[in-house]
Amino acid sequence: MPAPSTLLEAVAHLSAASGYEFDVSDDVVPGTQLYVVYTEAHDLPERYTLRQGALGFRAPGMYPDASPEDSFFIAPSTIKLVTPNPERNSTDLNRASATPGFLPSSILAGASVLVFSWHIWDRFSWRPRTHTLVDHYTHCVRRFEQPEHG
Repeated sequence: MPAPSTLLEAVAHLSAASGYEFDVSDDVVPGTQLYVVYTEAHDLPERYTLRQGALGFRAPGMYPDASPEDSFFIAPSTIKLVTPNPERNSTDLNRASATPGFLPSSILAGASVLVFSWHIWDRFSWRPRTHTLVDHYTHCVRRFEQPEHG
């Protein structure tokens, strides 16, 4: 089932606003009503071992009446911190877990990704027809500005 036109239009707007070419999966993730919205080459912070990687999230077919998932992902799952986080003495990214099979219906199918279960909409509720995918994306990249131990 192809993505609805409202989601396709929102992804086109996100691409124009962000400067990254975002795409949406042709089908929903099996067992869900979620499409994968992603870009394959997003800039990553200097503190990460890769300077670019995939970045995305899963959004419902009912968008904009329903919000994207309260998480996002980056790939590949092998991305680490260049230097260990002093709070945890680890190069693993905080609040991110390697999740194989998270994106079975996109071009990234089969890739293990790092999923950030990071409460994106904890301060504000999603407001249909007011909030956009650009707002969601902005909340996702805001995570990169946070300290790794936060």
